[in-house]
Amino acid sequence: MPKIISSSIVSSSDHAVQPEDQRHTLNVYYCLCSEFLLVIDANILQLPRRRTDNAIIVSNKQRTYKLMAEYDDCYVLKRQNGFEKQYRYHCPRCHLLIAYETTEERKRGPYTYILDGALADVQGRPPVNAVQDLPPSTSIQSSAS
Repeated sequence: MPKIISSSIVSSSDHAVQPEDQRHTLNVYYCLCSEFLLVIDANILQLPRRRTDNAIIVSNKQRTYKLMAEYDDCYVLKRQNGFEKQYRYHCPRCHLLIAYETTEERKRGPYTYILDGALADVQGRPPVNAVQDLPPSTSIQSSAS
């Protein structure tokens, strides 16, 4: 009779995080289409914001992160003090604009900017600031003669 040898490993992500372990915690973020896009060592809602467009500033030198977005084209925007080049990233699944950098050296420049409302911390649930309130629409009624 042959011997059967087996082993199993159980992994769980629902264990409670202790306060002293929070500095080692990785945060996961998803696109609005539920695609996994970002893992970072900080809560992005607590990171500083850019004044020009309220984008979240991720320091490439201070933060450890992995952005699984695809490169997009370079766009030139007119700003109040001149022009700005943006080297953009988009979701590989739905092509939604997620982030940008202002230097051509991808992920080697000083900062990566994540657009406000582009990522959710819970898969399948958009963040509160993803959709802005629209002004009430005026309906045009046609009169039938």
